[in-house]
Amino acid sequence: MRQAPVIIAWLINAFENSSQHSEYYIDLQTGDVKFFSPLDFPEHTELMEKLDSQTERFIRLPKIEREFSLQVKKDYIATIVDQNLKNQLEKELETDARYRRILMDYEDERRQWYKFQNEKYADYLKQWFMEKGIEIVEK
Repeated sequence: MRQAPVIIAWLINAFENSSQHSEYYIDLQTGDVKFFSPLDFPEHTELMEKLDSQTERFIRLPKIEREFSLQVKKDYIATIVDQNLKNQLEKELETDARYRRILMDYEDERRQWYKFQNEKYADYLKQWFMEKGIEIVEK
């Protein structure tokens, strides 16, 4: 299995911020994360084509799927003891901004949420890379 040195927090950040209008690539030799927005910068399209052809060196990160993001939230909510907070978050599952805003009033819980979310995203990405024959290792 091939190993790629990365800063996992950078991968998580790119994965979390992925959208239909942007692409993130990982340099498998250096671990650098590269961002492209072909809608805003048409010249990025050509650069992305070059990276797509260099599969031994670069890989395009997957985009986060809405269903996966919602499932992570549901899994986290299931761990919450405070019934009031649990009810508030369940109502705002569909709206990221409101979900995060509610957690702003619960400092310890907010930290636990981000830790939980990052662990789930890291696990997902590690598995995704493994399926491609790549073991990501923290550099």
